[in-house]
Amino acid sequence: MQWYFIFIIVISALLFALLLLVVWYMSYIAPCPTGKISDNISVIRTGIVNCYVYSKGSKRILIDAGTSTKKLIKGLTTIGIEPESISSVFLTHSDPDHIGGISLFSHAKIYFGEKSKIKNPEKYQFLHDGEIIDIERIKVQAISTPGHRLGHTAYIVDEEFLFTGDVLRLKQGEVKPFLRIISSDFDKQKKSIEMLAELDNISILFTAHNGFTTNFEKAIEKWKE
Repeated sequence: MQWYFIFIIVISALLFALLLLVVWYMSYIAPCPTGKISDNISVIRTGIVNCYVYSKGSKRILIDAGTSTKKLIKGLTTIGIEPESISSVFLTHSDPDHIGGISLFSHAKIYFGEKSKIKNPEKYQFLHDGEIIDIERIKVQAISTPGHRLGHTAYIVDEEFLFTGDVLRLKQGEVKPFLRIISSDFDKQKKSIEMLAELDNISILFTAHNGFTTNFEKAIEKWKE
């Protein structure tokens, strides 16, 4: 019986520790609700993560694909967009909460950063650091931002909208590194933020888990060399 009680105590302690970890993690997460941000940008919340639809005329692209197909469909329906109208999907990295709805887009081109680790790579397009592609007047530049994951990639759309995935987070309007505990190389991650701080003409910075800011310069000024 003594071992039984020890077992119960150990399991209870582990469950309590897990609960504390979840509470701590959730304190860092504050995604935006689904809705329209501007005439050409909409945000979708799928659980703990945001993904974004960028439109120009009849052309639409998606940045990240959320946690699940079901949640992504619900979000797209809320903002009145059919999955079939999205011609290209740009993924910041291959963590499950960013590629969960990818199966909706078998008709579309799907892009990753060139060093991303992904099953069945032959299905996808891989972009070099700094590479720019034009999707019927939507200009997308891939920016390699390793640290959270080796192949992590941010995207600048039409030279002013920066989508950063998990390279950073926002806290009270300031840029902070995303969580050290789930980053593959925290030093590289900080260097990636320093590199982003040197960008010019960014009007809005979008994160995956902490919403966005329209004051890029102020948010990232402490990271400038």
